Amino acid sequence: MGIQDYLVSMPEPNHGHHHDEDHIPPPDLHREKRILGFKPLHVVIGALFLVAILIIYLLLIARAGY
Repeated sequence: MGIQDYLVSMPEPNHGHHHDEDHIPPPDLHREKRILGFKPLHVVIGALFLVAILIIYLLLIARAGY
């Protein structure tokens, strides 16, 4: 159980007044998973871009005859 779950599960203190209606918590906002702060799709696109550059570089070296 994380600290966020612990804080959510703590009851609110009663300060002497009672609300007639129940307190409705805000819905959990959907947060996208991030990899080092980047969206997974952007990580995949970046990896493909780097692989493409590496292949072009290797082809140029092979063509040069090194």
